[in-house]
Amino acid sequence: MQEQSRCARGPAAALIFICAWFVGVAPRVYADAPPGGLLPGAEIMLPEDEVEDRFFAYLIGLAGADAYGRLTGEDIARALGGFLGKTRVPFELITEIERRRGEPGEPGVVRIAFTRELKAPVPYSILGYNPGSVRADTVVTFYEWYLPRRSIRLGDGSRTTLTHVHVFGTVEGWAVVDIDAWVDLLLGGRLDDTWLVVMGLFKYEGDWYGIAAGYGPGGEGRSGVLNFRTNKILFPTPDELKMLGPYFRNFVRNEKGLKSPPPPYGKWSKK
Repeated sequence: MQEQSRCARGPAAALIFICAWFVGVAPRVYADAPPGGLLPGAEIMLPEDEVEDRFFAYLIGLAGADAYGRLTGEDIARALGGFLGKTRVPFELITEIERRRGEPGEPGVVRIAFTRELKAPVPYSILGYNPGSVRADTVVTFYEWYLPRRSIRLGDGSRTTLTHVHVFGTVEGWAVVDIDAWVDLLLGGRLDDTWLVVMGLFKYEGDWYGIAAGYGPGGEGRSGVLNFRTNKILFPTPDELKMLGPYFRNFVRNEKGLKSPPPPYGKWSKK
């Protein structure tokens, strides 16, 4: 999926956002530890007319509480036990999520651990096939920044305003979308492996959105945006959101000076 002057490719955007499910959105659980040590259950979920997928509805509900601590895989399974038919996310692969508050002037820390080095089939199909895998380190750690409001200038001089913005830049571990070579060939190079360096959660015009952004093997920028209310990748990407991929990458890499560790294989391992 190329950015710059072209729209995000729907299938590629879908593949990129799978990693956000595992690595970007999942840490937004912000594992809750209120007085008494009891984690909130399904009652904290956002309603289905706001967030369709119940896994995300639970995580974003917890994020809204701005809670800190740990959340185990058992906690997630207990909260979502009655909603297995209303989520595509295999959350049983998550063993623990932790969120720690940053010191004054420093970013927070979010950590997610999987049962093993993650390699899970991409849940989406393209032309009737599962085109590849989501791969991630056994533990992935992020720095977290919260931006109550951010106005982003577009190429035509207009601006897009986001609110409730959570930015997650990878600081330890790695995550990629690994596309089968024959699928890449079949689709004329429109799909290729993508190394993810930043994920984000934000509200835009009343809806919750997520973004996952990173780089292709040749260093080209790639990103995908998901509307949580409709549970769909935006395709084509609306003009007012096309700059979000470059913006979020620039935020963590240039503004914050964060250099994410590349995966230990492929062209990225030499960066």
